[in-house]
Amino acid sequence: MSSQADLDVQIDLTGAVIVKLSGRANDRRPAAALNPVFEGLVEMGRYLRFDFSELEHISSSTMVVVLKFFKQLIAMGVGFDLRYDKSVAWQRMTFAPATAMMAPSSLQLAA
Repeated sequence: MSSQADLDVQIDLTGAVIVKLSGRANDRRPAAALNPVFEGLVEMGRYLRFDFSELEHISSSTMVVVLKFFKQLIAMGVGFDLRYDKSVAWQRMTFAPATAMMAPSSLQLAA
């Protein structure tokens, strides 16, 4: 099973790097695919804004890689926030561990 996820990285007018993941994130080797991207994001030295609101599915192995990266950002003091669709039950359940480790001001829930 290969990944059908689209990863879009943009810099918005505030200077934040917007990392948008959509589609189905089910790569067999998510660390191999995502870690180089994550390393590049850290090297940019900017505030990171993750948007998962258009994600249709994320495998548990991919979510582990994402959570490890969020923990790394927190340990490094890199500012970031997270956006997901709270009206979608699986997104609420999946992103609960990420929201638990973040400050409330870092969360943006899609309506």
